[in-house]
Amino acid sequence: MNTVEPVSFFSATVPDLPEIFGLYKAAIAHLDECGMHFWDFSWYPDAEVLTADQKQGDLYGVRDSVTKRIAACVVLNTEYDEQYDNAQWEYPSDRPLIIHRLCIHPDFQNRGLGKAVMQAAETWGRKRGFTVIRLDAYSGNPASLALYGHLGFRKAGEANWTKGTFWLMEKNLNQKTTV
Repeated sequence: MNTVEPVSFFSATVPDLPEIFGLYKAAIAHLDECGMHFWDFSWYPDAEVLTADQKQGDLYGVRDSVTKRIAACVVLNTEYDEQYDNAQWEYPSDRPLIIHRLCIHPDFQNRGLGKAVMQAAETWGRKRGFTVIRLDAYSGNPASLALYGHLGFRKAGEANWTKGTFWLMEKNLNQKTTV
């Protein structure tokens, strides 16, 4: 995955969970090394949260085409925290697609995989009739904020959780982004 190529999601299964837990642990360790302490596998997102995501059918993975390792994970559903209600959403929707826990294994970062996963999530949402996509991103993670901005997401508000301030962001899925 040296260039941004389309990716395909697979629905995570129980046998995938140990590798997925390892992916999140590696990513959290990398974030900690970079001075970003908004995730903690002993607290959030932890094995219990990710197992629940898998049981609900909301946890998706992306395998590296060469190594066949799980390179990225994302949760796609319609659930959101009550603080989302405080945002100034520009695109009203009674059923937005919410992206949670997007995670790229450090071994696969800086190759355009985050962009490819987000583009796949948009395609996934459009195919299922969603017109709006929303997410929250840690305000102290400039790489994520830049990625979402380049993909056409706009900041609609902020949420304050235990680990800090998060930007609430949205995108109209009916608009095309050429990035």
